[in-house]
Amino acid sequence: MTIGLDETVVSRGWVHARGAHLVQIERAGILAHEICARGAAAHVVAIFERSFYLRAREIFLCVGEPAIGNGPLTLLAGAGVRLSDLDLRPDEPAVISEQEIIIGERLRLCLDACEVWGPPAWPDAAPPDVLSETCGALARRVDAASAGLAPVAFGAPVPTPLARTASECIAQFRCWLIEQTVGWAKARSSRHAHADQRMVGTLRFAHPTGESGRSKSALAAVCDLIGLGPGLTPSGDDFLAGALAALDAFGAAEACAALAHAIMLTLPGRTSPLSACLLRASCAGHVSERLHDAVSALLVGDVEASTEAAESIGHTSGWDMLAGAGVVILRLLPKGG
Repeated sequence: MTIGLDETVVSRGWVHARGAHLVQIERAGILAHEICARGAAAHVVAIFERSFYLRAREIFLCVGEPAIGNGPLTLLAGAGVRLSDLDLRPDEPAVISEQEIIIGERLRLCLDACEVWGPPAWPDAAPPDVLSETCGALARRVDAASAGLAPVAFGAPVPTPLARTASECIAQFRCWLIEQTVGWAKARSSRHAHADQRMVGTLRFAHPTGESGRSKSALAAVCDLIGLGPGLTPSGDDFLAGALAALDAFGAAEACAALAHAIMLTLPGRTSPLSACLLRASCAGHVSERLHDAVSALLVGDVEASTEAAESIGHTSGWDMLAGAGVVILRLLPKGG
């Protein structure tokens, strides 16, 4: 049931009525939409200036203002909403349903008119020389990432314990990429004229039941990356999300599936619950709007747009994602990376 609102109030996105704030959700990521359709009991777990998270067991939903961008697990409020005005508190209970989310006794998120969001298809990649030049330009900008894995991934000397560990992990990941993608560029070139053979949509990947031949060699490559670094989404997790997105964007379906399978096998207990949820979504081929923008811009040779998109993702998360994507792209060029 929804409460009738006049047009002026609806256009602003929220109103205080009957003792509760009503917030109209305008867009729901495809996974968020499915979760709400099933319904669940949840609670508030993290509150930021422009967003907050609800947790329902292993699932996290991000509720945010339009500026944070769309995502598979994101619910975006209408323009003009200031979530900081809602006085949310950690651990407040919530009830999720198809039509609305009720948080405590003070807040209702209305879902009855929201659109379902999913990312567009990946663009065709620029010629190899353009991609190589773009990745080189990206590497020269890593000073903007004062922390995280980007300086390590692009060869900048960073004498910290995290950098030393990350350097070994990324070197191992590169070795796995070489193993997985030998002859890939030549095979892809022979298929390029057949658009139906190029993977451009989402990768659906079920929870694994055990090791497979193609993912076994990836276990060591991801084991030490998962959970590497501080924060709700550690740098190693963001690096892997960027790598998965780039493999999907390039149509390296077998390598993408092997990496996803290895992550799913290794994931339990190795990182924060929130980051584990986001990585599971990445393994299933779901990508956020900002990451899609960053990788798409890399693919077409626009380093300005790529770094702008990356810098809008958290403190270092966007650069960590670009690091994973850049390592993959350099390897998938015909002469390797």
